[in-house]
Amino acid sequence: MKKTLLFLFTALAVLASCEPKVPEKPEDPSLSVKPESVVIDAAGGSQTIDVTANNSWTAEITSGTEWLSVSTSSDSFSISAQANPTHQNRMGSVTVKSDKLSKVISVTQLASINNDKIAGSPAKMTFEATGGSQDITIDANVQVTATPSESWISVSPASVQPGQSKITVTVAAYNGSSIREGSVTLAGGDAPVMSVKVIQNPAAFITANPASISAPAEGGEFTVSVTANVDWTASSTPDWVTVTPSGGKDADIKVTVAPNPASESRTGGIVLSSSQVNTTIDVEQAAAALVETLLATWRCDDATYVDTHSPDWSTADANATSHGTGKGIALPEEGAPAGTQLTWIRNSTIDFPLVFITAAEGHFAVKATAGNDGFLFTIPGQNLKKGQVVSIDVCLASGANSLPKNWVAKFRTSETADWTVGECANAFTTASGVIAHLQMVKTKDYTGNSRFLASYTIPEDQTGAPIQIFVCAADGETLKGSTTSGATVRMTPLFLADGSVEFPGPRICIK
Repeated sequence: MKKTLLFLFTALAVLASCEPKVPEKPEDPSLSVKPESVVIDAAGGSQTIDVTANNSWTAEITSGTEWLSVSTSSDSFSISAQANPTHQNRMGSVTVKSDKLSKVISVTQLASINNDKIAGSPAKMTFEATGGSQDITIDANVQVTATPSESWISVSPASVQPGQSKITVTVAAYNGSSIREGSVTLAGGDAPVMSVKVIQNPAAFITANPASISAPAEGGEFTVSVTANVDWTASSTPDWVTVTPSGGKDADIKVTVAPNPASESRTGGIVLSSSQVNTTIDVEQAAAALVETLLATWRCDDATYVDTHSPDWSTADANATSHGTGKGIALPEEGAPAGTQLTWIRNSTIDFPLVFITAAEGHFAVKATAGNDGFLFTIPGQNLKKGQVVSIDVCLASGANSLPKNWVAKFRTSETADWTVGECANAFTTASGVIAHLQMVKTKDYTGNSRFLASYTIPEDQTGAPIQIFVCAADGETLKGSTTSGATVRMTPLFLADGSVEFPGPRICIK
């Protein structure tokens, strides 16, 4: 039994000695430095950094290589800095690396103490236009050089020794109309540079900012900053502009621009003046938006009609009777107001001298009469503004070769005033040297026609003025044709090739 147990123990020992050994786990890398930041005096010096690591390590300068250096030993290294000649702190860094670990040591070197100084008084010098000289008192511990920035500034002497001293600044006479500026620079050693500002006033000045105003048609209020070295007054303004206050020196003024009722822009100037100098603020205002008012268009049908109107032709009501005719091709109802054409017949036996044309809105009834050389339209009294434009859009046809060929439109705002020939894009000069607007087509079937648009710009504001338009023969011919032909001149719509109507005309408008 004892022999058996001994055998078993021996076998177990042999088996145990045959099992493989498990390798030991490697130690994690470690790295630490102390201290992690250093401060070195301006004069320079060294600082030792202790390094603890379980692997090899290196130290390298990563910032400040031009003034830093390192030297290493087994478990430390030293950071050395050269002297700092500047008057500012400077920064650097050293990086320590071991395996995959790194540490950064920040390095600060203090600035060199700067004892250089320059003090000058005054810091600003103001001269009048006549020029002159003023002194700068200097207190410095270094030699100081004075340098003017402009040719009209001179200094004497150009440099002074350390201690208290004076430099004389001389400014030349000035004939300009605005402030001019310059400086004198004081520099020396490592002292901060000092600059003395030099200002010279003109003999007299008034400046405005902004120097111009652009106003909309509806007007408005605008602020202008005025700077001056003299007292000024608003000596001149347009009648549509007011200025508050009307005088002063340095001030913000309020410019009020009234609405512009005219269809033309307007300009003016606000003059700010003193006994020595003046300046002008330009004001421009946009024109009022053009609003077209229809004064007259068709109201004729294809048979003789009778209508009633008040004696001054201002409404479509009531108590005076007139006759007209409108024979011709009927217009489609949707194409124009009821009616087709106005016809004046001029021969020995037939004469229709008077008709009325009523505005589509019913506001005006225009008196239309035929004379020996044309058709006269009279529109009742209107309140007219300068710049408004009156226009007539008309189409004419002729039924006989003996009637006038060349036509023109004339305008006036008084029954006794001279006629003004209107403006027309297709105006031309006839063989006899007369201005004409239209060469009328002459046909026997009355279907041919010619059209023109003539306009007239109101020259001045007028209250209750009538507008008269005279569409007439340009060469002074009469409208009378053959005594047997029944020759006619007719105002017609403009018929297109497909039979449609482009406009109902004559159409009289103002805008």
